[in-house]
Amino acid sequence: MVKAGWPKEKVAIYELLFFAAHLMSFAWSTGVNNALLAYYPTLQEDRKRVLIFNAGLLLIFLSGIVAVVFWLFNEPILYILTDLKNLPCVEWITLYLICSPVTVLIQTIYLLRSEPQKITNYTHAIFLLQIAIVIAAILGHGTVESLVIIIAIWSLVKFIWLIVILIRHSHLQFDAVLFRAFGWFAIPLIFQFVLSNGMEYVDGIIVNHYFSAADFTVFRYGSRELPITVILVVSLSSAMIPLAVKHLDSTLEEIKLRTRKLMHVLFPLSIVLILISPFIYTIVYSREYIASAQLFNIYLLILTTRILLPQVVMYAQQRNGVLLFMTFLELIINVSLSIWWAQSMGLAGIAYATVVANICHSLMMVGYNYISLNVSPSSYIPLNTYSIYVVLIIGAYIASTQMYTYG
Repeated sequence: MVKAGWPKEKVAIYELLFFAAHLMSFAWSTGVNNALLAYYPTLQEDRKRVLIFNAGLLLIFLSGIVAVVFWLFNEPILYILTDLKNLPCVEWITLYLICSPVTVLIQTIYLLRSEPQKITNYTHAIFLLQIAIVIAAILGHGTVESLVIIIAIWSLVKFIWLIVILIRHSHLQFDAVLFRAFGWFAIPLIFQFVLSNGMEYVDGIIVNHYFSAADFTVFRYGSRELPITVILVVSLSSAMIPLAVKHLDSTLEEIKLRTRKLMHVLFPLSIVLILISPFIYTIVYSREYIASAQLFNIYLLILTTRILLPQVVMYAQQRNGVLLFMTFLELIINVSLSIWWAQSMGLAGIAYATVVANICHSLMMVGYNYISLNVSPSSYIPLNTYSIYVVLIIGAYIASTQMYTYG
């Protein structure tokens, strides 16, 4: 969009539309998905296929409710979340809300069936398709409406593929008892995910309140972690949860081994990016987005906590209520600091608040595992390797603040 010459205000309309859509769907879809990962290993083999189908029904049911609510009340919803009324393409965003959140199950079903090659094939195919159609929409029509329509159709394609997967790999039987039990099991995980990942959206609302629409675009393009970090760490966490439910001790050793390997890749990459991000943002976007590079560098520091996986221990021991409470405390810290620092440090203050809140949350989880569950940090964290990399990445960030002016 930027390279096609779209002004910040036009880009902001697109970003605000999908900001609202993701805010309405991210928590419950991922919460149900995480619940499936934790609940699936506890069942007998013949019940697992039934669970997959009922998890799909639950997601479809929830997406239908959210889509209807959005369709009926889109004006006040968009105004509350974005401070704007009468945004375009409401009907296509509604289709997106019906289709997209549910498709989180596709990779999970492949994961539970131990078919990693199918995950690779699916993700490569579907996201290369997304890139192609998005570029075609931007270059061919150059309107926000055409871009929203093409993404909604892309989500429909993924939804159809999910239906095919459910037909092939689940038992098409509605089980009221299992549906209800799984739904209750998922609720605390949904709330936990709201609190742990909802700050991205709370930050967006704060930016809308204190800054302009153009600043919102700058913030959205900078306030993101390195995508490969999120993919690899979240995938590792998701893969370890079912194993930890069955064999905690051996899984902790596996986590320690794998996180060390990830550290050797992710920390050096993040350090290099911190030092060169202003050049990257200037080339990929434009000089107008140089302030996004500063935000990106701050968010790269989240790797210092993201690489730790204390939540796997808590999921395995089904301490969902405690995890929910800790995540609520993280949210309180994050919101308070964001509002305070936004007024004194601008957009960077919101980013710093997120990093500090993440650190507090990780310390709470590690401490709980050690004190209440008798699981030492050294059993799943390669402390020596971790300490060295933390010092290096903080040093790189301090150096970057001296090297560049973000104005």
